[in-house]
Amino acid sequence: MGVVGQRGFTLIEILVVLVIVGVMVGLVGVRLMPGDDRVVANEAQRLALLLEQTRDQAVASGRPIAFSAERDGYRFWALDEDNQWAPYVGDDLLRDRTLASGVRLLALRVNQASLAAGERLLFLPSGSSAPFTADLALNAAHARIRGDSLGRVRVETQQDAAE
Repeated sequence: MGVVGQRGFTLIEILVVLVIVGVMVGLVGVRLMPGDDRVVANEAQRLALLLEQTRDQAVASGRPIAFSAERDGYRFWALDEDNQWAPYVGDDLLRDRTLASGVRLLALRVNQASLAAGERLLFLPSGSSAPFTADLALNAAHARIRGDSLGRVRVETQQDAAE
C-alpha cells in the first residue's frame, strides 16, 4: 500500500490566517469606537443645535428663553406668570440634559465675561443674543461653541484649527 497524500493546512498557514483575522477585528473595533475628539465634537454639535433651536423658539413664542450650564449638564429656562425664571416645560427638546459621559463644560462666557453660577444666557424674541462661547472637553479633546449677536451658532474643534 502506498502513502496517500494527506490534505490539510499546515500550522504556519493557520497562524497566518489567525493573525490576519485578529488584525481585521482590531481595525473594526477601532473604527466603531469613537475617539475623544469625535465624542466631544458630537456633544458640541448637539448643544449648538439646541441653542439654535432655543433662539428659534424664543422668536416663535415671543418670549425670552434662557440657558444655564453646570459642569456636567445644562438646563433651559422660561419666565413664569410671576416673571420669575423657571425650568422650561412643554417642549421635550429643551428638557434638562446631561453631557455625554466624561464630557465637561469648562467655561461659558457671554460678551467675553465668564458667567457666574446661577447666571443665564438669554435668547430674546427679537432673535438677537449676546455673543457667547462655551468650551467642552473630554480628556485632551476640546471643542468650542461660538454664538454671535445675530443668533448664529457654530462649533470649532481641534481638527478645524489644525486644517
